[in-house]
Amino acid sequence: MYRPFLFAFLFFASGIAAGEYIRTLWPFIILLISGFSLYFVVRDLRKSVLLGIIIFALGALYHIFYSARMEGTIADYAGSYRTIIGTVVTPPEVEDTKVTYEVRTLHVLQDERYVKAPGKIRVTIPRKDSIKLLNYGDVAEFSGNLRLPRNYDNPGGFNYMAYLSQKGITATMFSREMKYLGKGNVNLLVESALNFRERIQNLYRRVLPNRLASLLSGIVLGLKGDIPDDVLEAFGNGGVLHILTASGYNVGIIYAGAGWILNFFKLSRTASFIAGSLAVLFYSLMAGMAPPVLRAAIMLEVVMLGRLIGRKSDPLNSLSFAGFLLLLINSFNLFSASFQLSFAATAGIVLFFKPVQRFFYKVPAFFRDSLAVLVSAQLLLFPFLMYYFHKISLAGFLLNFIIVPLAGAALIGGFLGGLVNFIPFLAVPIVKVTGVMIFLIDRITTFASKLPYAAFSVPSLGPLAGLAYFTVLYAVFAPVEALRIKKRYKYVAVGLCLLIVLASLISTSSGFEVTFLDVGQGDCIFIKTEDGKTMLIDGGGMPLYYKGSFDIGKDVVLPYLYNKGVRKLDAVVFTHFDSDHAGGLISIIEEMDIEVIIVGHADGSEIYQKMVEIAKRRKIPIFMVSRGDAFRIGEAAFYVLNPAKRHLFDDDNDNSVVLKMMYKGLSFLFTGDLGFEGEKDLIDECDIRSDVLKIAHHGSATSTSEEFLKKVAPKIAVISVGENNSFGHPSSRVLELLEENKIKVFRTDVHGAISFKIKGSSVEIFTSKKQFKRYKVRR
Repeated sequence: MYRPFLFAFLFFASGIAAGEYIRTLWPFIILLISGFSLYFVVRDLRKSVLLGIIIFALGALYHIFYSARMEGTIADYAGSYRTIIGTVVTPPEVEDTKVTYEVRTLHVLQDERYVKAPGKIRVTIPRKDSIKLLNYGDVAEFSGNLRLPRNYDNPGGFNYMAYLSQKGITATMFSREMKYLGKGNVNLLVESALNFRERIQNLYRRVLPNRLASLLSGIVLGLKGDIPDDVLEAFGNGGVLHILTASGYNVGIIYAGAGWILNFFKLSRTASFIAGSLAVLFYSLMAGMAPPVLRAAIMLEVVMLGRLIGRKSDPLNSLSFAGFLLLLINSFNLFSASFQLSFAATAGIVLFFKPVQRFFYKVPAFFRDSLAVLVSAQLLLFPFLMYYFHKISLAGFLLNFIIVPLAGAALIGGFLGGLVNFIPFLAVPIVKVTGVMIFLIDRITTFASKLPYAAFSVPSLGPLAGLAYFTVLYAVFAPVEALRIKKRYKYVAVGLCLLIVLASLISTSSGFEVTFLDVGQGDCIFIKTEDGKTMLIDGGGMPLYYKGSFDIGKDVVLPYLYNKGVRKLDAVVFTHFDSDHAGGLISIIEEMDIEVIIVGHADGSEIYQKMVEIAKRRKIPIFMVSRGDAFRIGEAAFYVLNPAKRHLFDDDNDNSVVLKMMYKGLSFLFTGDLGFEGEKDLIDECDIRSDVLKIAHHGSATSTSEEFLKKVAPKIAVISVGENNSFGHPSSRVLELLEENKIKVFRTDVHGAISFKIKGSSVEIFTSKKQFKRYKVRR
């Protein structure tokens, strides 16, 4: 079957991906010109290949130009305190301690006058009762530090920059000053959709408890902002998080409902199509124009238009058309998790539903179709779920058969309640009945998510394993004639590819590894030995005054560990209990299996008390160490150099646990937040000479004395520090001292995660960012 949009979508998307990583115009211009030149010369199959090359080059160039245009001019003013005027373009995201707006910028204050600065930024302000919430279309003045968004650059981490780019956002601001200026020009259709959405949500909140109301908003509108974190985690572990995303089922209900009403009045098919399309557009605006909704809406329109004009549409071609159109609207959609997950699930159903259905031919008919839909969607979702969530839900395979029908009924009830919102004696009973279904969904999912092995962590598939997995799918589902190989060879090929996939799931990378994670302004060091033993020294953390839901341990460190296939830590070291070192470890010791916790001394801090409580509850032994103690993790020996026995400094930074690690002649010195006094004590009492030095206290001016550095005599120094931090770390004195001593410096704010990988006599350093990728160390 001829599928022109599938061909165009695959090559255009590949070009966008290439344009994201090769931000240079001339290779793609040469490719485009060459493709066009040869296209009119060659014939047959080679013509199709050249057309693919042309579309590929166009995709890359389109993305490069789109990226430059999207940045506007507001990003040029990032990096300092700014005052901007802009229009709020989305409803506010309200949390306990903060409110977040997406703002289309109009002007920025420059040299005491306002200049035009178009663009889009994300503004966060503290939540106060005295400050009125802004709504769509409001114009306001904000003042604060304007920053370019950045990622925590660790393998397997969430790509925050891609997430914002997909929304068209190029900068962020935390503003303590806000002044409402009036109402700006608004799109009346968008305003009406958002107002209607707000009325529906208010109805749910008025009738149902907050927990159930937020879940119903998720099912009906795809809005997750009000849903508690523990509920989202339960739905994720239960494998039913997808019901809280507005997608094809929602769009289909809307279109069918509009069609039924118009058919009741015996209107023409054309009128039904137009009215249904308008209803779908209105709902898409209510749901925030998310990629899954737009994908479903475009596919539905193609199918229904085909029926109207008497042409049968091909689902795969329609899906590709929807994808191509979404990439033209915003090329950054390609890097959106919701875009990828939505298209993977739909493509899986389109490609594999019928063969999977035939496979389950002995299953009762009423159950067979649901099972085939679930399995066929999961076949293509599997690698994406591993990459983004690092978890596979075993409970989900059964739970979906219970939850999806309940969610479908709740969706219809939620829609009906919203539509008759203006008739309270009808709306309230409908929502209350729907609330019973939501209650059942919540209770069943929460129970199932807590069962043993409901979900388990898995590493991401590497390139080879990913290729092997898709080869298996092709070999299993493609006809033997298409493969052009004998049937027995097909089974051999499938078996070999499955072995590669399974090996990637159960094995970890070989060799010895020390990785300094990018946790912003904090410390976190992961160590893995050749025999698979693992250790974590500190875990980063947010400042004590931070009251939001973001958790460095849960949202940054755990995804990294899961991506590495780490399910258990043999040792966790708290060097001390400052929040930027110990805060993130609380989530780690709560979530993962831990063999032992190592600390230097007890203190009365809140983090220490939490650590002790969790350790007692989970029966994790706590070892207190001091100078002279030693232990082994695999083949690596660790010598405790600090704190000293029976002597503590007044400044707790100087009481940090300091470890010297020795492995096959290579030595690392991990120093926590050690200051000058602690360094002087080590100089007098310990052998601190090491090949690699973790610079203490993020390179502050109160650490790393010249005498200490000369005594350590490192070849390499690592500074774990946050980009553009408010402390001025690392200090210019420390950087100059390192340069004078010709010590190679790696910084997490510059290089992202920094990994030392040791195999035999070879030592290589890999970094996450593009500035440096590999650095060989001579031993």
